[in-house]
Amino acid sequence: MAILISLWGVSICCFGLFMLFKPEAFSSAIVTFSHQRYFHYFEIISRLAIGAVLLLGADQTRYPLVFEFIGNLLFMVAILLVFMTEKHHKIFAVKAAKQGLAWFRPAGLAALLFGIWTIYVTLN
Repeated sequence: MAILISLWGVSICCFGLFMLFKPEAFSSAIVTFSHQRYFHYFEIISRLAIGAVLLLGADQTRYPLVFEFIGNLLFMVAILLVFMTEKHHKIFAVKAAKQGLAWFRPAGLAALLFGIWTIYVTLN
């Protein structure tokens, strides 16, 4: 499981770099993705899958409580999305992508650092 958490860290780094260097393109990608038919379901299933990996592999990391917390948080967000209609989820995603554009660079830097940290603490 630790390798899956490390791969999640790599993906976080990639998203962070995308946000850091191409915030407008990142925003556009969110808007485009939110119009896909499978968007809402993908968001729910991916959060459940990543949350499960984090919960099951947390004890194989140097900071298991951090990964348990994030895993539980992802489960709670997935449950929230189940009860949120697809229409409202799409509206939220588009609004966040457009209004959050100014925050993408700092968030990208934070994601990059968090991804590197995640990889570091999962490699024993």
